[in-house]
Amino acid sequence: MTEGGVQAVIRITKRDIDRFEAMAVFEKELRSKGYRAVAGVDEAGRGPLAGPVVAAACILPEDGVFYGLNDSKKMTARRRDYLFEQIRRDASAWSIAMVGPEEIDRTNILLATKEAMKRALSELPRKPDMALIDAVSLQGFDYPVLAEPKGDARHNVIAAASVLAKVARDRMMENWDKVYPAYGFASHKGYGTRAHIDAIKQYGACPIHRRSFLSGISGKAVEQSPYHIGLRIERLIAQELITQGHQILEHRYAVQGVGEIDFISLFQGTLHIIECKGRGGGTLFFGGVEQALQSPQVEKIRSVAALWTDQHRDLAGRPMAFLYAAADLDRDGQVVSIQFIPF
Repeated sequence: MTEGGVQAVIRITKRDIDRFEAMAVFEKELRSKGYRAVAGVDEAGRGPLAGPVVAAACILPEDGVFYGLNDSKKMTARRRDYLFEQIRRDASAWSIAMVGPEEIDRTNILLATKEAMKRALSELPRKPDMALIDAVSLQGFDYPVLAEPKGDARHNVIAAASVLAKVARDRMMENWDKVYPAYGFASHKGYGTRAHIDAIKQYGACPIHRRSFLSGISGKAVEQSPYHIGLRIERLIAQELITQGHQILEHRYAVQGVGEIDFISLFQGTLHIIECKGRGGGTLFFGGVEQALQSPQVEKIRSVAALWTDQHRDLAGRPMAFLYAAADLDRDGQVVSIQFIPF
């Protein structure tokens, strides 16, 4: 089951079963030698012009059946989504970590990829006896770590990690598409397609672009009007929401004659209605929500939220949280901190 929808069923063939059994041979051999908990690690997003590099680690149960596993790039989106939910539900342990564009630009993509993989391994809720990594060597762990070329097509645990990393990253980029619709992130996931490059040339780079990947691609400068500053604040707040795991459902959802909501998101089964504000360096504190949001504005937000749920009956029964996202800005207009305050 995914948030907001029913998990689809996939068709399993004899070829899928045979592949799964063949890809389990090495892991069974390792277990026979005493390595009972074998972790797989893989990444997604080394090549795109935008977005994070995401890594995942997982340990599959010895008797678990995950038919359909393969290199995630060779699987259909429907099959990946199905296995993503199954792995998160049935794996012995799993974790997903990421390194954002700023750190990629500050170091390089190889170091950023290794850092994401280290985080994923370190954040596993269960310590593995051994780790198998797709083609990348990692040091600094007190258990064996083996680099396995083309491991996502040879070992089930790496294939499972590949699915976790790719689906998690794809969903992040689909969220970003709601925030930066001009770039088409939902379709190309940040990769350097002609349409994506043309959008960068037309609109300039956005905050989730990797500046070190954009040599030779020039775009217009970012505008600094109050409208664009407000939009930039909202997008930085969106970055925080997406990092936390929110699914962005709407950005600037408006009902003519009633009002507008900055963000509607879904997180841990709860709908979040979010109003964004930024305050400059001259403001020492935000004070209470009542000082920032007047009663008429709150009523408009609640009215728009009610109209939205009327149009989305599949989500109408979810609990709802109203949050004021207060962004504290320095003298240069950069976001220093974000507070999420219920109202």
